[in-house]
Amino acid sequence: MVSHAVIASLPVAGADRTVLIDAANAAFEAVLEQIEPNNESLTRSLWDAGDYVDNQLFVDLITPDKLPMRRDEVAYYIDVFLVHHVIGLATAADREAAASRS
Repeated sequence: MVSHAVIASLPVAGADRTVLIDAANAAFEAVLEQIEPNNESLTRSLWDAGDYVDNQLFVDLITPDKLPMRRDEVAYYIDVFLVHHVIGLATAADREAAASRS
């Protein structure tokens, strides 16, 4: 994704949000393939790309004081930091699966 588009303010909306959600979904699939979670379908059910973009990426990682930022750079941060979020989802899925067996 090579673009000169800039994220200048929050909340991110419209085409910028759509592009970032697409990037998050692609990164999620790549991470999921790499970590091979024990409960893949449950991990997938916990994934919400829109929530990640709105409430994780732009709350925990990219704060308003870091803007403006090129949309490509934001997508790069998704690729770099999403792995930790997906591992957290996989861990939550494992706990949920274990609890349902008890």
